[in-house]
Amino acid sequence: DVRARVLHAEPLDDAAAKTQKGLRIFVRDTKPLESIAKRLASPDMAASNGAAPKIGSPGIAPRSNGDGEVSLVMMLDLETEVEMKLPGRFKVSPQIAGAIKAVAGVVDVQQL
Repeated sequence: DVRARVLHAEPLDDAAAKTQKGLRIFVRDTKPLESIAKRLASPDMAASNGAAPKIGSPGIAPRSNGDGEVSLVMMLDLETEVEMKLPGRFKVSPQIAGAIKAVAGVVDVQQL
């Protein structure tokens, strides 16, 4: 007989979040940046005043315990892209990636 013993179990989303290294967010213009910043901001920072912080301002703080890098890729035309790495580390998960992908103006989100 073959026997198995489970020593540890965790939700699949939690396990996936541990393996992700970061996100690459593709946009065509600056319109979705405020919404992206709101989804990347730490929960306590976003709840403190209710206003969405701006990317590049001191209001966008990495989520606590985050270890993922986030890059914004501005698609200028069919052949030209500019990639900007955001300072700091962020908590990235499939839920956060999905929320960012749903923002109007976001072309694509790649999980690294």
